[in-house]
Amino acid sequence: MSHATRGKTPDRTTERTAQSHNLVLILGTDASGKDHVARLVLAHLQKAGVFLEKRRGWLSAPACAADSSEHKGPARLFAERLFLRIYPLIAWALPTALTLCILADVLIYRLLRRRPVMLVSHTALRLLAFHMGHDDAFRMPAHLGKALATLRGQGLQTLFVTTERDVRLGRIHDRIRRDKVDHFDLYMARRPRHGERVTDALERIAVEHLQARTIRNDAHGDEHIAAALDEIWPAGR
Repeated sequence: MSHATRGKTPDRTTERTAQSHNLVLILGTDASGKDHVARLVLAHLQKAGVFLEKRRGWLSAPACAADSSEHKGPARLFAERLFLRIYPLIAWALPTALTLCILADVLIYRLLRRRPVMLVSHTALRLLAFHMGHDDAFRMPAHLGKALATLRGQGLQTLFVTTERDVRLGRIHDRIRRDKVDHFDLYMARRPRHGERVTDALERIAVEHLQARTIRNDAHGDEHIAAALDEIWPAGR
């Protein structure tokens, strides 16, 4: 291969690694510690000179400086409560609506010119997992599967944050004690079996459809998380 040809053909591994720095999605259930892992990821990548804009909920959302999902305003809390109230009425249409939301989010993100982003949670994926948790026999519709593939196709690196059930419930009860709990927290705490199904559904979305890497955030500590991040983004690459 000539020198000129080598200059025109980038190494595929290097290209994929560069891509995975540009768009990072942190998925996990309530009280799994997504924001804590997000802080560690930001610090890990900054050491390599990679700076990501943190957003919450949507790729197309504005930058978000909040370091915890506990600080929700009245509008977001009202929206959560309203969704839980009307869910039985709209469940039949939710997969199609979420498909459109995901595609619109990707389109807006691309039209606004892609930039390095870390997204903490994705509202449409969270609602999809909630919906799947209500239906043990749920089968991913083809159009929704294609929307997830479109999302993954943006060069997305997904991290799925998981924790032991008792640790997660303990964190939720601590939020209740401090009056920092939201409506989804309460819904899951009162329906632990459903909460486990939602967790399983979100992991299925992350691993099967977004090819996520799993990060444990419980008794293993930050050193364990740091080692996992170094496997995903080795120093010097």
